[in-house]
Amino acid sequence: MEPKNQNGVQVYLASASKGVDLSLRGDEPEEIGFLIQARKGARRASSGAPISLMADLSSLVDEIQFAKAGRSTTNCRRLGYAVRRIDMFFRTFILLLALPIVAQARLFQRDVDFSNYDVPLYTQIVDRIKAKVSARLGEGSNTRDRYFIIPFAYEDRGNHPEHSHSFISVIRVLADNKQPKLTPGLKTRKYKNREFEAFTISWLPHDFLSNPHLCVFDGAGSRIVPEKNNCPVSTGRNFTLAETIQLAVDAKNAVAMWGPYEIKKAGFDLAVKRKRLLDGGTIKYRADDRLYRKDKVAISCFHAMAGLDELYPNGGLFGTGFKMWGFNGTARVLIEYTEKARNKGLLLEPVDVKKDRFGFVYAPTRNGDVPYDPVRNASAYQR
Repeated sequence: MEPKNQNGVQVYLASASKGVDLSLRGDEPEEIGFLIQARKGARRASSGAPISLMADLSSLVDEIQFAKAGRSTTNCRRLGYAVRRIDMFFRTFILLLALPIVAQARLFQRDVDFSNYDVPLYTQIVDRIKAKVSARLGEGSNTRDRYFIIPFAYEDRGNHPEHSHSFISVIRVLADNKQPKLTPGLKTRKYKNREFEAFTISWLPHDFLSNPHLCVFDGAGSRIVPEKNNCPVSTGRNFTLAETIQLAVDAKNAVAMWGPYEIKKAGFDLAVKRKRLLDGGTIKYRADDRLYRKDKVAISCFHAMAGLDELYPNGGLFGTGFKMWGFNGTARVLIEYTEKARNKGLLLEPVDVKKDRFGFVYAPTRNGDVPYDPVRNASAYQR
């Protein structure tokens, strides 16, 4: 930039981070020239080169005041005072910017547990579910069947939809010392002398294990206008919990689980009905199902497990939802459970989508850095 008049020269102190120019004017051009010359490596004022704020301004003031160039002591002091004011201003400005960042870092400081680092992720998750459910049942005799849901999600850094997934596990703990009527198609398992049934709703393209490349949005404007999305409709398959967790491990994704939450038998029956529908082969898979779920053609992972009493619930902006995938998608499911299922008596306890979440995060080395940790409390895993 050129000076505004021929009797004065401007020195521009440019902020490298913000690109903001600050002008320092002098009544006598030779004094400003002396300021520039006093700094090693500075160019002549006539060249228009800026003096960077990254320089030590206090040092510059000292050089001005103590240099022996026959200049007026008053003018040097005046000039030094002006530079000191600029220095103080920017030091204060940077401090004010840094304080919120430091406070936020402390507020969201992550707590990653490495005590189970050598335990496979699937085993970590199953052990946590068993421990949580056993604590709910207590040590006494279980005189009736009890039912639980455990919502899950995984996502990568940035929560890209093609690398995110929502799924849910459902458990029925059988009453002690009774001959139960078992659920057709479900295996009976045992833990600490208690028998239970369990299954997972994890809806994905049928070949996702060998071809984990998900098409979510393909085409300009397809996120907003579903007709512009060129992604194909795929044959779907309901994956097991072990298969789903392996997908997360292969991608080094962060995994979150909520619950277990206790539900009524009617809620368990609806989940079984949903599983059978998906296993029946009449429903296909499409990540963006806005044009297909109404006619019961295709459904996403989110809508496969969302809503205990609705086959195709609409949740969030644009039907499928804005950023409604990964952790956000499962959180939305829990909000629907809270608002709808509890009103119908299906959900038996409160839900807090933030406090109830527990994570599992990938770490390349024990007690080392965690590349992606979006959860307040998490357990580390290795591949």
